[in-house]
Amino acid sequence: MTTHQQASGEPGESPLSATSHEHHERIMPHVDALPVLADLIDQLPPAEYAARLETECQFIFGSLMPHIDAIEQTLYDRLEGLMEGRHSMQPMRDEHAELRRLFGTLSRYRASALAGDLDQASAMGLRRVLYRLYTLLKVHLAEEELYLRVVDRSVSSEEKEVLARGIDHASGEPI
Repeated sequence: MTTHQQASGEPGESPLSATSHEHHERIMPHVDALPVLADLIDQLPPAEYAARLETECQFIFGSLMPHIDAIEQTLYDRLEGLMEGRHSMQPMRDEHAELRRLFGTLSRYRASALAGDLDQASAMGLRRVLYRLYTLLKVHLAEEELYLRVVDRSVSSEEKEVLARGIDHASGEPI
């Protein structure tokens, strides 16, 4: 029994689904923290706010970005093949590009917050980025779950294991 099976009680789950669900279970608390973080911008002392922002930024840059890269590199080409070009993975790739752009913008606000230099305009911009990240990630991760069902129904157990290892390996340190 895998770690995920023990935690979720889903013994019939494929290694690919188990790995993906485990990653998403670790990601979602951080995603759900984003609107809370946006709401706290003017509510906490700057140093305390910067510390909370830093925690989420470390997760985003250290774990979420590698997860995004791993999913794109490991699954998207295979999904396009399975769907025989009827449904391109380009929208998902485009969302990854938008997430990377938003992460870059977040990084700039992160520097201002850490320096204690978050003026009113920057606070509004940071709030907007956090809300956009939250919205995009919630929808994107839900859609990713749907695509995993396609893979689970369409490939052999051996290939599911290979894909699961690819996601875990490409993510660097597991999420």
